[in-house]
Amino acid sequence: MAGTCMVHLLAGQTSSMEVFAVNRHLLAFVVKLGSMIAAVYFIALFFPLWGQANLFHAVMLGLIIAVLGYAADLIIPRAVNQIVAVAVDLVLAALVVFAGNYFLPGMNVSWTFAWFVGLLVAGIEIFYHFQFVRKSNEPVGEPGPDR
Repeated sequence: MAGTCMVHLLAGQTSSMEVFAVNRHLLAFVVKLGSMIAAVYFIALFFPLWGQANLFHAVMLGLIIAVLGYAADLIIPRAVNQIVAVAVDLVLAALVVFAGNYFLPGMNVSWTFAWFVGLLVAGIEIFYHFQFVRKSNEPVGEPGPDR
């Protein structure tokens, strides 16, 4: 194929770089999903005075936050400051968690709960963006500034 970069693997096998790029995006999403579920469940477990949420709520909210956050990471260009991207993730997470009051039965959380989940998500996103967003948005086959 013209225009694809081939990588030589063990025993003479080759694979295109697009496979590695897809695997990197998949790994980035799985890490984001797990960390969002853990963030919501951590606040629910250790700060019960701010609201009630169980594991089902944490999984559902974590899934929604991860999908919307991942889509936002793909839409927001790399040229935008990282602080803006983290602020968008903070507000997005807080709004999604508080909206869970209206859509998930048995969930009762306050704005304090929602904002602390948003702050924890923003803290996680700082490390996530450093590890995955800069690297996954680089063009395939071209070395980035850190290589």
